[in-house]
Amino acid sequence: MSKKEENQNKRMTIDRPIDWSIFPTSNIQMYDWLRDGEHPNGGHGPCHTPWLMLDSEFEKKADWPYEEMYKEAKALDEAGLIPSYNESNNIGWGAVALYGLSSDSTLPPEEYGYDNYNEARADGALDWTEIADECPITTKFFKEDFNHKRYNRIRFMKLEAGGMIRWHNDIPEGETPKYPLGVFNMALNNPDDCDFNMGMWGIMPVKAGSMWLFGNEHNHCVINNSDDARYHIIVSGTPNEVFWAPIISKSFRDQTPGIYLEEIDGKIIECNDGF
Repeated sequence: MSKKEENQNKRMTIDRPIDWSIFPTSNIQMYDWLRDGEHPNGGHGPCHTPWLMLDSEFEKKADWPYEEMYKEAKALDEAGLIPSYNESNNIGWGAVALYGLSSDSTLPPEEYGYDNYNEARADGALDWTEIADECPITTKFFKEDFNHKRYNRIRFMKLEAGGMIRWHNDIPEGETPKYPLGVFNMALNNPDDCDFNMGMWGIMPVKAGSMWLFGNEHNHCVINNSDDARYHIIVSGTPNEVFWAPIISKSFRDQTPGIYLEEIDGKIIECNDGF
């Protein structure tokens, strides 16, 4: 027996965990890992990808009326309905809640006397806010087309011309970051010279109509050196995984080049075909 054959035989006796990896053809497994930051079978760390662009895949399944939503956001601003937000070391940042405790309750529920979203929801405190009637296209979109089981917060975010959102991350004090891609971000417009900086990751490729999942525990900073305000929506909640799993998984495969492998009947094979 050759040394090659001897070693091949020995390899067959080495124990492997039954669930040794994520099956890349399983949209649900990949979705669980990417969005929630937990490997579905254990034994692996979370995905550390800082963002995942979704807009092209989402548009294949649903209308995404970002131009009309941009007009509604701008009208809210012109009516004085997007107040300043988190002014400490930030310049020209504004926010208003479409869904949450109230339109001016733009921070997490812990800042308003609740332990968490579940407690606020059980108390009946989370709902469409008083600005919903002012932006019917946006409200209809999130009620009917965004395929979520429930929402935590939906916020319009504004960054004025010349404004800056300081370097920060969104890790609650005392918690360990897991880097889940758990928050939806949506650019209603993105003026030239308005950059979403991600430090060592570079500048995020954002344009008007971009939609992405964002691991906001990574340090980030937005600088608007344009002459126009930038309008953005941030959504947190519980997505319908049947709708979102294929979109998120395919977006990851398309943006992460490589040869995907799968174990079938004890053999490791390439499984890129059919994505």
